[in-house]
Amino acid sequence: MAQFWKPGTEKPQGRVVDDEEGGVLFLSGPHSSSSSSSSGYGYATIEKQRQRLPVYKYRTSILYLVETHATTIIVGETGSGKTTQIPQYLKEAGWADGGRLIACTQPRRLAVQAVASRVAEEMGVKLGEQVGYTIRFEDFTKPDVTVLKFLTDGVLLREMMDDPLLTKYSVIMVDEAHERSISTDILLGLLKKIQRRRPELRLIITSATIEAKSMSDFFRTRKKRQKPENEEHGVQVEPAILSVEGRGFNVEINFAEEPVQDYVQAAVSTVLLIHEREPTGDVLVFLTGQDDIDAAVQLLTEEVQTNRKHSAGLIVLPLYSGLPRAEQELVFSPTPRGKRKVIISTNIAETSLTLEGIVYVVDSGFSKQRFYNPISDIENLVVAPISRASARQRAGRAGRVRPGKCYRLYTEEYFLNHMSNEGTPEIQRSNLVSCVIQLKALGIDNILGFDWPASPSPEAMIRALEVLYSLGVLDDDAKLTSPTGFQVAEIPLDPMISKMIIASSQFGCSEEIITTAAVLSVQSIWISGRGIQKESDEAKLRFAAAEGDHVTFLNVYKGFLQSGKSSQWCHKNFVNYHAMRKVLEVREQLKRIAQRIGLVLKSCESDMQVVRKAVTAGFFANACHLEAYSHNGMYKTLRGSQEVYIHPSSVLFRVNPKWVIYNSLVSTDRQYMRNVITIDPSWLLEAAPHFYQLQQSIPLH
Repeated sequence: MAQFWKPGTEKPQGRVVDDEEGGVLFLSGPHSSSSSSSSGYGYATIEKQRQRLPVYKYRTSILYLVETHATTIIVGETGSGKTTQIPQYLKEAGWADGGRLIACTQPRRLAVQAVASRVAEEMGVKLGEQVGYTIRFEDFTKPDVTVLKFLTDGVLLREMMDDPLLTKYSVIMVDEAHERSISTDILLGLLKKIQRRRPELRLIITSATIEAKSMSDFFRTRKKRQKPENEEHGVQVEPAILSVEGRGFNVEINFAEEPVQDYVQAAVSTVLLIHEREPTGDVLVFLTGQDDIDAAVQLLTEEVQTNRKHSAGLIVLPLYSGLPRAEQELVFSPTPRGKRKVIISTNIAETSLTLEGIVYVVDSGFSKQRFYNPISDIENLVVAPISRASARQRAGRAGRVRPGKCYRLYTEEYFLNHMSNEGTPEIQRSNLVSCVIQLKALGIDNILGFDWPASPSPEAMIRALEVLYSLGVLDDDAKLTSPTGFQVAEIPLDPMISKMIIASSQFGCSEEIITTAAVLSVQSIWISGRGIQKESDEAKLRFAAAEGDHVTFLNVYKGFLQSGKSSQWCHKNFVNYHAMRKVLEVREQLKRIAQRIGLVLKSCESDMQVVRKAVTAGFFANACHLEAYSHNGMYKTLRGSQEVYIHPSSVLFRVNPKWVIYNSLVSTDRQYMRNVITIDPSWLLEAAPHFYQLQQSIPLH
């Protein structure tokens, strides 16, 4: 995401943006804070600020390349201004005239909202009119008025269902392509197909670290003889590549001499060393997830309290997407004089968000990544080593304000010889069910022959087709079934959740299931954190239902409505108020979609058996049974016989009913099931007889 702050301008005006999981992130506004004396141009006008961005001197080159080439690949570091400026250059050059639109896609919803807001401000227009954005469950555009449209890759894919050739767009800019999300890869494959039918469509692919050569090879026409015919409109088919330098100072890189045993402890020790020996400047620490971050914050806070002489002046702050609003405000606020801020973050601060005042970076060398094993059909979030490209991005965060230092908690030998150069594209390590249904809905039947930027594994593809067939979404010829397949494709959620919603219409509990689906689409509706675990668990028990987490969610939702949607009620019951507001919004959208595709909205009042049956209809593939004589609550999955356990956050933790269905798995020292509900095994045969008939070695009773 482009950086909005210029060293040496006025104080940031914080903006609040909801992220996709119901958390809230504060984004610094267009102006800056900390080092107002670091340069001579105090309060520059927006126009002057735009001209100082590195991308500005390439304006003519970019417009020339877009004019003359079907595809332009622009490599520019985060902060070069490419994201906010290029769409404006295109508009100024007339690409949005005559009712056409310019699209700019981002992998993260958060970036879409922040960039659209910044661009609207630079152009002096109201957000939602000439400049708008669309993310899942939120459309902030005006037909016939909006000319610059920012959206996630996934939303543009959904637009193709109505308009397969994206005829209303003259230019499509795919930003942050180096993140290689599933949606980005599908989008690139489809845009390549669209270009054959619409030679006048221009593509701009921008990224911070992308291997421009491999992307250029992907867009180069395969058949030599096609070249002349496609060069009508005077457009060259060969992709152009342009490199834009970033705005960075030198960063001195320090490696660990020996491999570290515990990266959390090593990160804490490094921060204390920096604080003791280095001049002022904030520290950014990259760890993997909330658990690691909370542990590091606690260790540093204890150090500050016990050893005041060495650690006075340290302000320790966490940063991850589920963080409450007040804590995020602290991350983006200027550092008080004489103090040093230590921000301990996930990889959200790698490219998507820019933090001010960072001079030192501590890189653990790890991040949480999604990995899918098609054989066992288990998708996990695993702590895995980062790539060299990510390591360079992280180091670059230290050189924004002045020359900085990066401390890598791994050896130079490991960096040079063992780290992969680029990260593995998400499509090669993910469950492909959602991806297959999207392509089917777009009329692409030969999925195995689809031209991917990176090919997914055949095993994952076959497993996805099998699951969709068992859900009744695909028929014997692997085509979408009518109406179920088309209805599932219309709902912008995981196909298993979509199938659960469709089944709820037949079971007469669609109101309840739509509420459950809305809760499952946010990260967590509970407030958790160190020191409040006991109170939080007690609060959860007030809503706990013997049937499991899905019914517990319904109890929380009911309580929230009865309290008049009160934030005090949420606070008292350790429920995340912002997540509940998000649940309300998503629920309204899902109701509209359900009505549009012809589902009957009905409440089952207090009959929870039909709710459990509807969940089973969507998630039968995730059924597990308790191992006989198991004293530690070990379950086995029905397919694959994987060992799994109920997650401590579930209301069924330690209750251990005989048969359960889970919503997702997380992997730490064990495989844990999240969002668990009790079932009757006979429902599995009702829901998917063909799926379980071969697995009768386990008696379903």
